[in-house]
Amino acid sequence: MKLGFLSALGVLVVASPASVHALDCAKASTPVEKLLCATPELKQADAAMGAAYFKLLRETKNPEFHDALIRSQRRWLEARSYGPDRFGAAEADKTDDREVLLKMTRDRLDFLKGAELIRAMEEQKKAIANDSGGPFAGYETSCWFLPPPYGGWNYACFSAAHRQHRDRVCSVDVKWATGPTIETRLVSIVKDGEPKPVANCSIGDASPNEQCPEPGDDAKAKAVAHWNTNPLSASDLPIPHADHLWKYDPDAAPKLADQPWMHDCLFASTYPPREVSRPSSAPKK
Repeated sequence: MKLGFLSALGVLVVASPASVHALDCAKASTPVEKLLCATPELKQADAAMGAAYFKLLRETKNPEFHDALIRSQRRWLEARSYGPDRFGAAEADKTDDREVLLKMTRDRLDFLKGAELIRAMEEQKKAIANDSGGPFAGYETSCWFLPPPYGGWNYACFSAAHRQHRDRVCSVDVKWATGPTIETRLVSIVKDGEPKPVANCSIGDASPNEQCPEPGDDAKAKAVAHWNTNPLSASDLPIPHADHLWKYDPDAAPKLADQPWMHDCLFASTYPPREVSRPSSAPKK
């Protein structure tokens, strides 16, 4: 069975408290801020990173992209404010905090100086050009620094993307759980102002009874792959919440919401196809 979006995802790595203003050492209060201010190399890298960020903001003319960049930088700053989290598998890491923070900041500097952030949002905009849109379209993303041995203090983001066309919402959610990555797909219909799940499937370390059907599946995969038309566990499904969504998210994988199945989901007369749809059995208690 093909791995869908996961086969191209790997880990989405994008290379700094909640403010996006330049660091004011006279007001430094957190351990990370104090360490940045006390270390000349760190302070210099932080200033360069800030300069690159503000330059990118000045050059970004699309107001929706501009706002998304501010939110993205605020999210990154919040993640960095916690410093290197050496809980669990990272406890054996003996790297000096200053080295880790320097890597984090230089990675972000390089990322802000590149074109990836704007390119990602341009691709997201292109993907939804023919959608009617609605309150349940957008992105929900979680980002943090992956410690050794999983990512070597790289900044990683995992997203749920939702597209809406009229009363149909097609969602895809990628989650990372200390190694395995799982992609969940969901079809919902808006009723009484809320999206109601009607079918789901998964790719990755999911139950074989809910594996998504994919073009090119062999006979063995076809025997089990299907859309589950009896989605019982709503808490595990990527149901969109209108007040949590970003229209564009520069840290989300550009192609996440631009998969062939999502186009079919939005514009086919019915979806999912009946020939690959059936209710899964209720889990045993």
